[in-house]
Amino acid sequence: MAELSFCAKSNDNTIADDELKSFRNEISSILGLHDDIDEIKDQIIDDLLNNGRQSLAKYEDDIKPKIYRVEMNSADSKLIVLLKKYFYRRWETQYKLSNEWFISFLTQYHNEKASDLYERVLAHTAENGNKYLKNCPILSIVLQLLFENIDDECLKSTGTFDDLWLTITNEGLKSITKYSNYIKEEVMNEQLDKSQSILFRALREYHRPQVFSLLKEHNVPETDTVYDSTLDEVAENGWLTGKDDIEQKITSKSDQILHSNQQQQEAADQHKTLVNTHSTSSLIEEATGSNEGQGNL
Repeated sequence: MAELSFCAKSNDNTIADDELKSFRNEISSILGLHDDIDEIKDQIIDDLLNNGRQSLAKYEDDIKPKIYRVEMNSADSKLIVLLKKYFYRRWETQYKLSNEWFISFLTQYHNEKASDLYERVLAHTAENGNKYLKNCPILSIVLQLLFENIDDECLKSTGTFDDLWLTITNEGLKSITKYSNYIKEEVMNEQLDKSQSILFRALREYHRPQVFSLLKEHNVPETDTVYDSTLDEVAENGWLTGKDDIEQKITSKSDQILHSNQQQQEAADQHKTLVNTHSTSSLIEEATGSNEGQGNL
């Protein structure tokens, strides 16, 4: 049975309560937040865990000046280090079971391919939280790692990343050639090969909820191979083209189901007719035999 994307189920497999409590306590300790300001303390911590370190600017008056300056301005402050650890753990717990390939991809970048790029993306997330993760962290993180020329400055001061996001989700994997200035040629060619493309997998996860939902609405069985084949087509060609393909598949599938139902109904009707004919013939034979018997008497 097909599974919904974890892009759609963001609340599943979250960090365990004990571990989350530990993160919250550490943040409270780093910032010198006291229990006598419980309400604002919880608000500050919630904001940091969702929107990153930059959200702390809203609470400058609630934190001692020296602590605020150190934790806001240092690239390796205790707070930013802790937030990096938190966001990675959130990704790990959220996707380790459902999308193990994604965690392997992160590990590969961290340990082998480009640890500096990995650290940049992780630090950027710790700084800005969910701001650039959009509605599918897997796709966002993969794009940020692959398109390495879209750096922090580009993210903040231009709309390039938003344009890339819209283009690739609407037009599919092939459209990355339009952004060749932001990705190494070797990496781009590797990603265009679906058999080894991490980006292709990420696009499948992005489109999975809406594709599967549409197919379910039209009563296409979940065990049908049309789910995976349609998802592949949408990931490769984008939603704008893919939705037309889906409608054609649905129409074709509906016609097949209708034709099959008609055949089954015709077969049932024929069987019923044969049974009725046989029953009628039997009754006639019985009646004839009975009359003949009475005549002989």
